[in-house]
Amino acid sequence: MSAIITLKNLPEKNEELREVYPGTVIPGYYANKTHWNSIYLQTTAFSDEGICQLILDSYQLVVAKLPKKTQQALLSKG
Repeated sequence: MSAIITLKNLPEKNEELREVYPGTVIPGYYANKTHWNSIYLQTTAFSDEGICQLILDSYQLVVAKLPKKTQQALLSKG
């Protein structure tokens, strides 16, 4: 079994990634398939920097949906 990571992104970006990387990027495994993609990590399709950028984008989208108090708490820990 290959390791995967499931990340959030904008729906149009998710569609683009699925088209450009078929078999490597699939609709979110056990997640809302519009907003989440699962990415197989044992591939050379993405550089480490590319994966890190996708993680950062996902984090920012998730944090933006949190209550403002929770967002401030996260900012104060950073």
